[in-house]
Amino acid sequence: MKPYTDDELTQKLGALSEPFKPTQEQKGTMHQSVFQRKNMRTKRRSLQWKPALISMMMLVSIAVIVTILIGKPDSLSSGLFAKDVTDSWKGTLMTQQDSFEVTNYSIAFDGKTMHIQNNYMGESLMGTDQSESEISAASEDYQAKLAKMTLQEGDYENYIVKKKKDFYTITVPGENNFTYTLEKTAPRQYVGEDGIRYSVNNYID
Repeated sequence: MKPYTDDELTQKLGALSEPFKPTQEQKGTMHQSVFQRKNMRTKRRSLQWKPALISMMMLVSIAVIVTILIGKPDSLSSGLFAKDVTDSWKGTLMTQQDSFEVTNYSIAFDGKTMHIQNNYMGESLMGTDQSESEISAASEDYQAKLAKMTLQEGDYENYIVKKKKDFYTITVPGENNFTYTLEKTAPRQYVGEDGIRYSVNNYID
């Protein structure tokens, strides 16, 4: 260490007592350092809310999907987890059990075709003492009510039957494009979405 004379030591001690005056270069370095740190903190804070927002959106999406799947009992068999049981329904015959105002359905599942037949009209007007005008009026009323029913007579190809719990949904694609949901109430007993009760000729999945 270099020894200082008394005059040099006195000069340096005097310089220490003076207030600090940074140079222009020191001021620029300090200014740059302070504002860089501030920008880094602001950037970090702006990124912190993004993961939370993404997580919230995912939770809301999952909740909406679950609500759609389990919201309505008659939609259970058309959800993502429904089981395709079409093959087990081949050769099955469903017959309507209770009397209904405009229907007496029989539904046969033959291969890839579903046959729907309504036998009510022939039974209701056969052998009646009604006049021609009364029969015509009854026929028009019958046709109007029948048009509102979900099931219509016909042969429907490529039907699909899906099961979820005790609910079965029959889907007919293509031009006809309709669905019909049944609830299994006993081993060979079912109730349609329109309240019509059916029995089947065998045990089906």
